[in-house]
Amino acid sequence: MQLPNLEEMSAEEKQWFANSIAGMVVADGHADQSEMVFLREAINFLDDKDKIEKLMAIIKDGKAPELSPLDIDPKQAFLMLKYLAQLMVADADLSPKEIGYFLLAGRLLSFNNEILTKLWKSARALLERDLPQAIVETGSLKARVSLTKVDETGVTFRLGKALMPKVKIMLYVLKSVHSERPLKGDEKHWDPLSCIMEKQHQVKFDEGHYVIRARIEQRLFEDHGIMQILNPEDFAVVSDGGFFDTEKDSLLGSFLKCYVCDNKKIKFYVLHSKSMITDLNIFGIPSFVRSAGELKFCDFNLIQVVSCSKCGFSSHDKEHFKRMETSEPTFSVEEFSKGWEEKIEPLLKKAQEIGEPFYGEDRDTQQAILSYDLAIATFEQMVSIASNDEKKGAALRKKASMLMVQAEMLMESQNRDAAEENLKKVVDALEPVFESLKGVEIMRTCVLLFQIKIYVNDLQSAAQYMKFLDNYDPDKKLKEGTEEYKELKVSSAKLKATFDDRAIFTKEAMTHFHLDEEE
Repeated sequence: MQLPNLEEMSAEEKQWFANSIAGMVVADGHADQSEMVFLREAINFLDDKDKIEKLMAIIKDGKAPELSPLDIDPKQAFLMLKYLAQLMVADADLSPKEIGYFLLAGRLLSFNNEILTKLWKSARALLERDLPQAIVETGSLKARVSLTKVDETGVTFRLGKALMPKVKIMLYVLKSVHSERPLKGDEKHWDPLSCIMEKQHQVKFDEGHYVIRARIEQRLFEDHGIMQILNPEDFAVVSDGGFFDTEKDSLLGSFLKCYVCDNKKIKFYVLHSKSMITDLNIFGIPSFVRSAGELKFCDFNLIQVVSCSKCGFSSHDKEHFKRMETSEPTFSVEEFSKGWEEKIEPLLKKAQEIGEPFYGEDRDTQQAILSYDLAIATFEQMVSIASNDEKKGAALRKKASMLMVQAEMLMESQNRDAAEENLKKVVDALEPVFESLKGVEIMRTCVLLFQIKIYVNDLQSAAQYMKFLDNYDPDKKLKEGTEEYKELKVSSAKLKATFDDRAIFTKEAMTHFHLDEEE
């Protein structure tokens, strides 16, 4: 999480910041042992160790330290506030008390309600992004929601309108990136689940939004998707190859089969949902910071790319590997194989020389960078055999995704030139197909290209993407509540935030892809 420049802060300012961090930790009324450990590390910047102990003693009693108005440099104040916004959702929860404390701290830093509301809602959006997703239908309303609470009796979600008491709701749980895909049913969601509105209340500090509790009205089966949320360890990537034990209890492992060469012992890893605290860089790429609980820490960026040890086929997508005998490839294996052996041979040889560490869960950073080289080569091959624009665009976006994660790792490894070369490769890959993309994908691509253009200080090109998004729905024809409507709101906000802070998002102003005290 981004810190203000502590070296430029006075002792009084540091103490205020430490008090605000401590207050946020106990804002929900309690502080468990893991939060106490985190707090001690977070406020270690205080020069007076006695003050640290005094502050810890106050927190142990469940009390928040007193705060008073603080006159401080606006940029420093904003970074303080941004840190608090990230901190209040670090435990994968957001209570009204935490929002109230955040608003109090923000006002003491002289921020107005508009800015404060934007910040805490952005934090909430970041939190909800990692929650189980679903589509709810009731009457003429159809909306995508985040499931904040799930159990065998029902689900809880936030909605932009109130519902009639006991109204019937159809719930479609969406399939997550790592969820098992059955041989039957829709590709995007599980079978519908009949529910009834049990109770609701208005969201504090967010007028017009309501927390809805929907009670499940039918017997639960695996095809409804609820069991996958409640017991993810029982629903790792199911395959004929079976499971294998992992060293880290935060991981689940399954053996998959390679479509290209029939290798049956490819290790595929799944990270337990919400098990890690992450920090997004300026392009939205996560870095894994620490464990969110008791499960062992795993930097999943190091091992998310899975590689075949025999032919070098590599991907982070389980659907690119054969799980069941009835599974069919999403690409032409015959076409893919043409020229593949010669193309991948140099990279594959490097991986094979490393041996088991490369194919297991103990990859180091340099080995991980090699795995992304293999994945990038794989998606380039898929681009070359794509039978239509849609498949070509999908393969190029996956290639761009691999380049962006690899760029993050290269930058953190002090290889800035290579990292920035990856950004250029992303632009070269996506710009030629930009106009052929549609809906959510073109908006997300627009934001990414805009962010890269701002970073390299190409304002003229950036302006074209800003204009595109501004004119995406000029007649306001998008239906409220649809995925495309929501994505336009999110993408427009991201683009505006990047433009507003463009002075600090340029390569000249940054030492790496994260904003922190060094900037």
